[in-house]
Amino acid sequence: MTKTLDRWMPLHIADYRKDTLFLTTLQHGAYMLLLMASWEIGPLDDNETFLSSIAKVDLKTWRRDVWPAIKRFFSKTDDGQIFQKRLSAERDKAERISEIRRKNGREGGSKPKAKGKANALANAEPNGEANALANAEAPSRDSLHTSSLRSDVPPVTPPKPEKPDPRGRRLPEDWQPSNEDRSFALGLGLNPTDIAPQFADWWRAQPAAKGRKADWSATWRNWCRRDAERRGGLKPIHGKPQSPLSQQFERMQRQYGDRTVA
Repeated sequence: MTKTLDRWMPLHIADYRKDTLFLTTLQHGAYMLLLMASWEIGPLDDNETFLSSIAKVDLKTWRRDVWPAIKRFFSKTDDGQIFQKRLSAERDKAERISEIRRKNGREGGSKPKAKGKANALANAEPNGEANALANAEAPSRDSLHTSSLRSDVPPVTPPKPEKPDPRGRRLPEDWQPSNEDRSFALGLGLNPTDIAPQFADWWRAQPAAKGRKADWSATWRNWCRRDAERRGGLKPIHGKPQSPLSQQFERMQRQYGDRTVA
């Protein structure tokens, strides 16, 4: 396809949303940019640098977060280009109608007699491209429910959420304290980087049911409280970590007692 179509692009919103329900905002944007580029210039070279530049993302993001999610919407030509089937069909139809409109303009608006679809195309007004599209190929009952840009693959069924195991679960192998967990430890005067390996080793060594917990963040907080008490550190007030200023004040009190300057 050598001609460009840059004035408009058909989009059936309801079907598009149904087919792309599980795309992220980033993936939606990249997919739409590729569709618009393909509408303008036709099939696109299957080159990740070229495609990622159209999608406005870096190569790392393209490989990891974008292309794996949207590649199912595209097919590949024999010469290695990618295209979206429904968009390509709509683009071909639009080009045929545009050519007939241009022909009518060159012939001074003459309207040769014809029958059926050809008559609808031939009678298109020179400047009525939208009207030509509406009259050229009247949609069938089935096609009314077919998006002009939807994929030919079945929609993805969302994975069913896993039901929590009432027995709890063992500490994941890749476990690390979250930001909230680290803040809690710091609030008790503990270094989470130091105690996290001890916490993980202890619980992974526990057998059977003893090593299973329903809430590992709660288990971490209890561990930190006991560790702080054992070390003679600061205790939280009403279950909440003390502020750094309060911690410093209490340390000074323990160090200097109630001494006053005479």
